[in-house]
Amino acid sequence: SHPSLAGSGQRAASGERPAPPGMDKVPASSTLISGALGGPFVIYLCTPLRNALTLGSQDRASGFRLLLRKVFRGGSLAGWTGGAAPAVVACPQFLALGPIYHALHGTFRSLAGVEGSGHVLLPSFFAAVGAGLCETCLTFGSQSRNAQMAYNNSFVSFSSVEDGSRIRVPLNKTYQPWGVGAGPMFARNAISAVSVRTMSPWLRESTRTAQISPSAHAVLCDVCCSVSVCTVTAPVHQLFNFMATTPQAARLPRQQRWKLAREFLNKQYFTPLPRKSALELEQFSWKISPVAARDFGMRTIYVTSVFTIYMFIERTLCAAMKS
Repeated sequence: SHPSLAGSGQRAASGERPAPPGMDKVPASSTLISGALGGPFVIYLCTPLRNALTLGSQDRASGFRLLLRKVFRGGSLAGWTGGAAPAVVACPQFLALGPIYHALHGTFRSLAGVEGSGHVLLPSFFAAVGAGLCETCLTFGSQSRNAQMAYNNSFVSFSSVEDGSRIRVPLNKTYQPWGVGAGPMFARNAISAVSVRTMSPWLRESTRTAQISPSAHAVLCDVCCSVSVCTVTAPVHQLFNFMATTPQAARLPRQQRWKLAREFLNKQYFTPLPRKSALELEQFSWKISPVAARDFGMRTIYVTSVFTIYMFIERTLCAAMKS
């Protein structure tokens, strides 16, 4: 669900980021354990936030608080509907993506003839995009299934709409590597990976300071880059949720699917122009709708929550293993 987090522990283990103060002698196994156990735990714990985002892709009228209430339709445990599959996949996701990125990075640096250890943007960019593609193939099935289960629970099984317009969405297989909505998901993963793998190291080198520790500086740069790209990843993530939870999307030819995606982005994020008659086609201005701020806020809360909790687990485990 969050590529930057999958790489945080890997960077600490590989030495790409300085270890937290006093933890430089902690064995790398602590970061592997935090990735294997802490990653799935955090992904599962934050399932209600992820499900609220899913519902928001099909509900433009509700605010964040109301979407969270709808997530828990069916009882207190309903908020974690569908969270098991992404949590299980999070274990290989957190452990594998770091080595995959580093392997691709080394290959692209060699192809570009880059020597030395300095950060170079272009090889890092292509390696991050490649890691984003691998993450998409690894997690598409589980994350789309999570979104579909959340939709079916809140908007079908416990729907407030009684006219039968809400249709249950067939569930994807957990191991399914690609499908409807995988394109937006790949874009989201690639942009997120580039923000932390490519832009964050550049930002660290450009803003070096002795006023804060190297570890805190690295985390701050990671968070800044992750949050800043939410302006782009939020609508792309919502497009993934929308396509995964729209029953007719899977039956449409590719051209009609592109049209459906454009209609979603227009209706979700732009203000409609006044129509002279009901028969006139709906057109949209370039004025951003309030839904954009809602989705950006929800995505930012999700990203920062997962990042903060995971880093707390990693540091606590490192301290415990050192002692």
